[in-house]
Amino acid sequence: QAHQPRVGGSTVNNLLIAIAVFIITVLGALFAVPHFIDWNSYRSNFEEEARSIVGREVQVDGDMKLYLLPTPYFRVEKVRIADTSTALTEPFFKTESLSIKLSVAPLLRGVVEVNEIEFQRPVLRVTQDSKGAWNWQSFAQALRSTGYVPANVTLASLRVVDGVLALHGADGSERTRLDGVNGELSAQALDGPYRFRGTFTSGGATREVRISTALPEPDGKVPLRLSLHLRDTGASYVLDGRAIDLMGKARVEGDLVARLEDDPGAGGARDLGGAVLRVVVADHDLAPVGDRR
Repeated sequence: QAHQPRVGGSTVNNLLIAIAVFIITVLGALFAVPHFIDWNSYRSNFEEEARSIVGREVQVDGDMKLYLLPTPYFRVEKVRIADTSTALTEPFFKTESLSIKLSVAPLLRGVVEVNEIEFQRPVLRVTQDSKGAWNWQSFAQALRSTGYVPANVTLASLRVVDGVLALHGADGSERTRLDGVNGELSAQALDGPYRFRGTFTSGGATREVRISTALPEPDGKVPLRLSLHLRDTGASYVLDGRAIDLMGKARVEGDLVARLEDDPGAGGARDLGGAVLRVVVADHDLAPVGDRR
């Protein structure tokens, strides 16, 4: 009988060891499974689902990878989203890679918290057709109509690395282009408020930009503040206003304040003495230059 406790203890220990081994095996499998599955074989399924959500042709020409632990992580390379405009021959959006990380704890509460999204070398082409409609408006409408977008979404960080924003006219020709876009966007919810801070280059010069919005007002107008700083001249511009009818004839109204610094290389010819100019922007159409009707 003196042996029995030891035998019982050995049995319990063996059981605990078996449970521990089982847990370790399961966790190891979660780590390893994504490596054993060829996620590229699901590329057509991904493209089909994405097409049904965004209402446009979606093409993936690169690899797809999925990791479950320690953080749910999804990466897809060389993604293209077609444009519905007949004038624009280039894709509406393309990126070298898209990486998404989700937070685990909020998922258990039914909340989708995107911990991090990163776009490597994305290119977004925005254009307006002959009737004044923007190509991104139909994209947003398709997302809303599908019902795929969950209500509880928090975006902690959306990073853009070496991006391009191109503005095209109704004929498809490129009117304005911002290169080297680098920055981070965050949002407490899909309706906002949104925050963006970053840099871009235009005409070979680097610009610093900050954009912030508030929640939409009852009439649908979106309060916003946009600041732009020119590193080469020291000048800065701040727009405090509201975006109006973003899903229709998009326009903006508000106050634009420009602080113009001295130009040390102008030999006094452009000595502005740090002048401050204030301009009232009233119901300004956002159409590309040369396309305003």
